Amino acid sequence: MKIRKRTSLLAAAILIVLLWIASFFSPEGAIRRYMFLKLHPINAVTSEITDFGVHLAIDGHLYHATKYVDRATGGEISFFYVKKRGPFWYVSSAGSGP
Repeated sequence: MKIRKRTSLLAAAILIVLLWIASFFSPEGAIRRYMFLKLHPINAVTSEITDFGVHLAIDGHLYHATKYVDRATGGEISFFYVKKRGPFWYVSSAGSGP
């Protein structure tokens, strides 16, 4: 029984690490990772993310996400700029408007 429990925990830990690594390889994954790190795990999973098709050299690619509200101000943060450094994506800025 202990071996089965240990194996299950190890498999879950490996799955979490693999999902974390995979989040660096897409802009949507970078936005979801950003939401998760800002302690919005439900919104990170349920949010709809769309590409606006706008690319600015300074800011990056513009994306729109739903259902993400700043806890401090209560305002919706729905616009994200993501940049690519090598094969990895990251959120360069987030706000209520482009």
